[in-house]
Amino acid sequence: MLRSMNKYGNIGKNITEILVSKNIDKSELSKLLGITDDEIDAILKNEIQPSVSQLLKLSAFLSVDIPTILFGESYEDKKVAKTTPEERIVVKRKDYLVYESLAPKYSSKAIEPFVVDIYKTKDYNVDESVHNGEEFIYVMEGKIRMVIDGKEYLLDAGDTIYFDSSLKHKIESITDKSKIFAALYYGSSMLLKTKGKKMKDLIQAAKIINPQNIVVINPDKSSLDAVNKAIAEGIINKVYLVGNKKKLEKDLSDYLIFQKHYVYEHIDDSETYFQDCTKKGIELIKEGKVDFIMKGNINTAIMLKEILNKKTGIPSMRRLSLVSIFELYDREKFILLTDPAINTELFPGGNLDLSKDIINNAIDVAKAIGISDIKVALLEANEIPTEKIPSTILDQELSKLKWEDAVVYGPLSYDLALYPDAVEKKGLKDNPVAGNADILVVPHIEAGNFLYKSWAMTMGADVANVVVGAKVPIVITSRSDSDMVKFLTICANAIFANYLSIKNGND
Repeated sequence: MLRSMNKYGNIGKNITEILVSKNIDKSELSKLLGITDDEIDAILKNEIQPSVSQLLKLSAFLSVDIPTILFGESYEDKKVAKTTPEERIVVKRKDYLVYESLAPKYSSKAIEPFVVDIYKTKDYNVDESVHNGEEFIYVMEGKIRMVIDGKEYLLDAGDTIYFDSSLKHKIESITDKSKIFAALYYGSSMLLKTKGKKMKDLIQAAKIINPQNIVVINPDKSSLDAVNKAIAEGIINKVYLVGNKKKLEKDLSDYLIFQKHYVYEHIDDSETYFQDCTKKGIELIKEGKVDFIMKGNINTAIMLKEILNKKTGIPSMRRLSLVSIFELYDREKFILLTDPAINTELFPGGNLDLSKDIINNAIDVAKAIGISDIKVALLEANEIPTEKIPSTILDQELSKLKWEDAVVYGPLSYDLALYPDAVEKKGLKDNPVAGNADILVVPHIEAGNFLYKSWAMTMGADVANVVVGAKVPIVITSRSDSDMVKFLTICANAIFANYLSIKNGND
């Protein structure tokens, strides 16, 4: 899916320069992205913009990060980033604010400089802003009025103001038009805190798509804090908060900092309170108001029972499964793990249908985050099939099936799935998956859970989780998950929701 609006005006030029530097013919991109040569030419001429999944594919194929494609500057090219007037990015917000980004090419920046034209409005019903960090404003032309934390400030041309931007603030022009220089400091930007280059790409990709809408079932401090971070990064737009409104306002008063983004869906206390909250969330999904659903302070089993109700739940495409997206320190790509949390085994009662759902769910997530030529390893303790371990025989059966956009092979041991040295020593060099797997499929939940926790906790790897199989993605975070894991999970679900929308023809 291609977009006619090209917000990043030099994508085509940047891709062309990368192709030339790496001696790659543009015809190779047609096969990679699954589009025509004419569409490739349109991208290179900056007439259309590739989708997020296509940008991620290009990033992996060309071995560059997302900012290199968008701006011609890598995450690592931080020392100097010159921007000409033609390279600036102009964004119109509402009818009264026109932002011009002065440093779009400097990636992972902590300070965002803008020149902003502010037009006089008929009334002072303009948006309030709240975001972490600090803000500096210099009035270049005209006269403006600001309200910061309830106090009014009038600023003439030449005046400046510096303030804590976590305070509620809004701005208007008193004259017909004013012009300001604004510098926003995002000291706690999640992009700056992310360790891995691929996870930075994931965040950047989530920021590119149109902001998504989310429903949170009985939100608590942890879930709302994660959502707030996504709002501050421009990834989430509306947040439907489902629960007892008075209790939410009382218990979460310190976290309700983006009132313009919240929509309250009140649910009365009752014996079926949690079920009623989930049913309301399902209703919002069916009405098309939200793109995905998130668990708050509610038992996972209660929430999933309502979601999976065949009559009143969320329409399902396949059986639900958890796909975990990892960036491991010794890999230069994403590694997906499934299923470490929901399905107890890959082959219950020898049933291949469930295993096909789990694998296809993971393949869909891989496509959404830009993985091409997907390689799926069916993990076992040993690569030799044996009747003593029935799952290894079933792995063989799955390997013989035809899979769309993927190669599936098993059984494979962990070392043979990921490490070329092990593959060479055991003589499996011609195996299509061995040594280069993108997706690891575990035979049972214990193996997946051990592997997940060893990567996330012992190795400190970044991870994002997507529950797949329903009409929309489901966010289920654990109390032990870090703030970064919760934020990355929202990013991944936003990307996957966008992927599903395009796949289903809703974009």
